[in-house]
Amino acid sequence: MPAGFLPVEYTGRRAPHTDGLYGTRIEWDAPGAVRLVPADVARKMVTINRDVYCEANYSGEAVPAPQAPPPVQDIARQELDMVIQTMDKDALEGYAKTNFGQNLDKRRSVEALRQEVTRLVDQFGAPSP
Repeated sequence: MPAGFLPVEYTGRRAPHTDGLYGTRIEWDAPGAVRLVPADVARKMVTINRDVYCEANYSGEAVPAPQAPPPVQDIARQELDMVIQTMDKDALEGYAKTNFGQNLDKRRSVEALRQEVTRLVDQFGAPSP
């Protein structure tokens, strides 16, 4: 069993059940399901709410893996997309001309120009700072 975790069985009636009382947000699929819970919280669950939780035997459930932060490239692209969404016609035309050497038709709508600049970024990549 992983250090710092205890197996807890859900014995309540709801299916599925998500812990909201103890702040773990751990989800049990159905009554009888066993999940690993941090030890300090597990002790509280099985002593205070005996009608809903009970101690269980460990059956080899994997410890939940921490999620990795998104790559820096994805964050930079999201920021660029937000900047493009705030540009007006003149800014979009200047951005396309400066970074991609493309002349945009300013008679088109702002939304169409934003889509065109986004397409250019997708096609040629984000410009270097």
